Amino acid sequence: MKLVLKPLDVWRFCKSSDKKKVDRIQERALRAVFKSKSETYNDLLTKAGLPSLHQQRLQNIAIFMYKVKNGLVPTYIAEIFKTTPKHYNLRNVDFNIPRFRTVHYGKHSLRYFGPHLWNKLDKTDREKPNLKSFKKSIKSENLSHFIDNCKNCDICCYVSLHFYSI
Repeated sequence: MKLVLKPLDVWRFCKSSDKKKVDRIQERALRAVFKSKSETYNDLLTKAGLPSLHQQRLQNIAIFMYKVKNGLVPTYIAEIFKTTPKHYNLRNVDFNIPRFRTVHYGKHSLRYFGPHLWNKLDKTDREKPNLKSFKKSIKSENLSHFIDNCKNCDICCYVSLHFYSI
């Protein structure tokens, strides 16, 4: 199953219209694998044991932010994010969320979106002792409900392509 769907990871940095096309390709691949014309896309994903591509993008962002918080990325990448000082952490957040002037280069940037998603995760998830246990807990959660009005924004695509391999 993964052999058929794995090449689609390359197409995550794309416009919204292209994301819909990639989702459609995944749906068609699942229909071909399971030889089903009547099941819904969500039923096919469940049958295959796969999350949606949007869910995978959000999981990849959360995994990337775990790596940033725990020093598993190069310094030049970690410096993009401002951490909250431990002695002044009244809101139980790990990263400061920067202000932005434009939606495209501000709200949909990794610098804003990564900390925004990270700070909404449960504290028990954020404090997992290692990357393997964090990935396991994140893969079992639906992260879409943490995001306000996120309709497969560009940042979900960008992070999966560029930073997930770090």
